Amino acid sequence: MRRVIVTGASSGIGMACARAFLAAGDAVVAHGRSNRAAVEELRREFGAERVVPVAADLATEEGCVLLVRAAGAFDVLVHSAGIWNDGAIRTLTAENLERMFRTNTFSAYFLAREGAKTIKHGSMVFIGSTAGERGEPEHSHYAGSKAALWGLVQSLAQELAPDVRVNLVSPGWVNTPMARDALAAPGKLDAIVGAVPLRRIAEPEDVASAVLFLADERQRHLTGLDIPVSGGALLPMPRG
Repeated sequence: MRRVIVTGASSGIGMACARAFLAAGDAVVAHGRSNRAAVEELRREFGAERVVPVAADLATEEGCVLLVRAAGAFDVLVHSAGIWNDGAIRTLTAENLERMFRTNTFSAYFLAREGAKTIKHGSMVFIGSTAGERGEPEHSHYAGSKAALWGLVQSLAQELAPDVRVNLVSPGWVNTPMARDALAAPGKLDAIVGAVPLRRIAEPEDVASAVLFLADERQRHLTGLDIPVSGGALLPMPRG
C-alpha cells in the first residue's frame, strides 16, 4: 500500500485526488488547513489507518516542513493546495502578489525540497493551470505563480531521476468551490463552455484521474510532462 501526501485535500481537486487514491487502495496524508470537517469525514469513511489528517499553513516554509515531517515515509506527493483571486495589474498590491506566490509557488518548492529527502522511489505531481500556459487577464499574479511550476517540474524531472518522477497537471476551468462564484456571474459559464471544444468545464474527478494516472508506477517512463485537463481549450481555434 502506497502512502500519498495530498495537499488541499479538504476541498475541490485535492479532495477528489484524495478520494481517488483511497479508492485505489492507498493510504493518504490529507492536508487541509480549512474545512477540517471534510478531512475528518474522509477518515471516518476510509478508516484512521488509511487517512492521516494534517493541518499546516503551506504559505510558510515552516508549514511545508511540518507537513512532510508529519507524513513520515511516503511514496507520492500531490500538491493541489492553492489560491486564486482578482489581481488587475493597475491595482495589484505587494501583499496580494506575495501571498499568491507564497501559497502557489514557494510552497511547491519547499514541499519538493523536503519530499526529495524522503521519497526513495516514487513521484511528485503538481497542479498547475492553463492560466500558466497562456496567461489570464486580470489574474497575471495567478498565471505567473502557476507558470513557475512548469520550470520547477522540468528541472526536478531531470534532477531527481531516475528515482523520482515529477509531472504537472494543468486544469482549465473546474467546478470547484474556488471557482464557483466566478462561474455564477451572468453569462460567464456559457462564454467559457463556448470556447471549449468538449463543451463542458471539468469536474474535480477529471483532474484527479490524470493525477492518478501519472502517479501510477505503470507509467514508469513518464516524467517532465504537463497534462492540460482543459477539454481542448488550449487548441488553436478557427478565426475568421
